Amino acid sequence: MKLSINRNIVWCDLFVQRLSKLGVKYACISPGSRSTPLTLAFASSGIKTFQIVDERSSAFFALGLAKKSNTPVAVVTTSGTAVAELYPAIIEAFYQRIPLIICTADRPSFLQNSGANQTINQHNIYQNHIRFFVDAGLPDINKLNIAIELAEEAVRKSYFTNRGPVHINFPFEKPFEPKSYTDKIDIKNIDRLFRKISFELISNKQTKINFDSLFKKLEKEEKGLILVGFGRYPANFDKLLNDFSKKFGYPIYIDGSSQMRLNKNLQKNAIENFTSFVRTKDFQKEFDPQIIIQFGSAPTSNILLEFFKNSKAEKFIINEFGDRNDPSLSAKNIFAFDPDEFCSALLTKAGKFKRENSSWIDDFRAMNKISNGIKKHFIENASFPFEGRIILELLKSIPNKSNLMISNSLPIRDTDFFVSPVDKKINIFTNRGASGIDGINSTALGIKGASYEKTFLLIGDLAFFHDMNGLHNSKKFNLPITVILIDNSGGGIFESLPIAHYKEFFKENFQTPLNIDFKPFIKGYGGLYYSVKSWRQFHRKLLSSIENKTLTVLHLKTNAVDSKTQREKYWAQTAHEVGKYIYEIKNRRDKL
Repeated sequence: MKLSINRNIVWCDLFVQRLSKLGVKYACISPGSRSTPLTLAFASSGIKTFQIVDERSSAFFALGLAKKSNTPVAVVTTSGTAVAELYPAIIEAFYQRIPLIICTADRPSFLQNSGANQTINQHNIYQNHIRFFVDAGLPDINKLNIAIELAEEAVRKSYFTNRGPVHINFPFEKPFEPKSYTDKIDIKNIDRLFRKISFELISNKQTKINFDSLFKKLEKEEKGLILVGFGRYPANFDKLLNDFSKKFGYPIYIDGSSQMRLNKNLQKNAIENFTSFVRTKDFQKEFDPQIIIQFGSAPTSNILLEFFKNSKAEKFIINEFGDRNDPSLSAKNIFAFDPDEFCSALLTKAGKFKRENSSWIDDFRAMNKISNGIKKHFIENASFPFEGRIILELLKSIPNKSNLMISNSLPIRDTDFFVSPVDKKINIFTNRGASGIDGINSTALGIKGASYEKTFLLIGDLAFFHDMNGLHNSKKFNLPITVILIDNSGGGIFESLPIAHYKEFFKENFQTPLNIDFKPFIKGYGGLYYSVKSWRQFHRKLLSSIENKTLTVLHLKTNAVDSKTQREKYWAQTAHEVGKYIYEIKNRRDKL
């Protein structure tokens, strides 16, 4: 039996249905004519779709969906400049290895450079920040299996073999609508294609590691340090990491961007105040490790990046895909290996070995304890609205199992500087791939879009302003989140840089105060706005926001200069007290 079809529609239906069978749950779609076949295919599938007008916001929203769901998320746009709007989120997904399937509609190749409307060169447009690209070519009824193979390759590459964003460019000729028929085809041929279920997966290749040799090295070297950055870690990794640390006597520093930073199970061996006491004079001279093992991404803090760069240690970078993650370019051992399997293999090799009575890890624990005491006293006495205290007050109040998106610039750094483990499970999210301040609101709302948990966003005023369009997603899709808006009148982070001393052009060119009233904008997006004037009021409004069914913004007006001064006082006091401890150690050594 012959069936009248529109080849564009069948082509896209085959592609989208295959995505759905392979586990794609979400798609973000921006309106456009040329993308009609893709839009209709996603809208009529079992995939949940989010229709978002602003393509830049759509891509960042998809980023949040993918982060939370840990599944590939499709993004659909029409041709032309709409394609370019996706690029910032694609860059972030590339560096954080977040699986996005970018589907861009296009004019046929013969219309390139002809003056055709909304026609640009889209061929591999994201080539510097994409894991896979293919031009699908015009739909061909004699090769409909290609549409299925494209879907399979998109999932295979984006999620399994080279995790990250992939791009499929779809050229279409008119007509686009289902009842605008272009061909007749035997219905049995189509049914056969839709029934296909097999899927071949080629696993990611791991680096071959000589664990016998590596164990002997760790067995010999007492002075080791473990760094844990952002990364994908299994549920049992905290136990493996703890066992690894105890067996070899190596302290652990967990970056503020890592999901594991708040993990109370690692408290004994974790040195969360490393960014504070590492600033102590002669610290690196006395405590430079022989071995540094880094899991996941590079540290957030510049002071730790400098420590890593200047260290004479032998350095090992371990992550699933063997990404360098070493801005210092000083690590010679970069392994594509799952962190949990790496720890398990070395623990097995170590057998009954255990480093006993290690003064190395004892000294790190002692310095961490000194720093922690100073921090606790300092924070408890920090007057409103010291920026470094906000994240700690936030963690006190938000419910167990909440989602917390932390923006770039100062919020993530204060998290890295001040946060200690807590008696809650909090799902931490960041955009630390390229570390931009664009798309943060949209990413947080995407996280909420894939989640039933309460969701919170800690963000600065410039980042919030940069993506106010993204707040529309809260209103349109009924996604209530609580935003803690830290407003220090512009780029407060620049206060920490040498350029801040050049007052004659610093404020206008770097600090860039916005001088706008956020309240009417928030209300325009259907949100609730509160100006917070005290820690007590902050807690009260935060707790009440948990029950709100709409966007809630808690606006804290801060002073970047005062907060910078407070941070420096804390670091100076810590360096002084830890310095005394190091001096005592040196004296004891000299007497021996």
